[in-house]
Amino acid sequence: MRPARATLCAVAVGLALAGCGGDDDEPADAGATGAQGASGVEGSATDVTAEEFLSKLLPEKELAVEGVVASEPACDGVEVEPALILVISDAATKADPDTPLTELVEAEC
Repeated sequence: MRPARATLCAVAVGLALAGCGGDDDEPADAGATGAQGASGVEGSATDVTAEEFLSKLLPEKELAVEGVVASEPACDGVEVEPALILVISDAATKADPDTPLTELVEAEC
């Protein structure tokens, strides 16, 4: 039992140290993304596929849908709410992985 505990501790320490190295690069990326503003979100949202959308976390999904809604005339006046994100996520699970997010969002507008 003791060797398993030592191995588990070594893995935990290794993961913690590996995570520390990744933090050095993230602030530069986060700043660049934040500096783009809404137009950066819109451009990236229109290039997202159903498969990529499903792999995003909820806040990223919301930003992607907001970008599409803001850029598509068919979605004029549509509010991005959690229910809309869920409906689009469900549609993405049933769609071809290469289906553009724009197509999925427009279908719900």
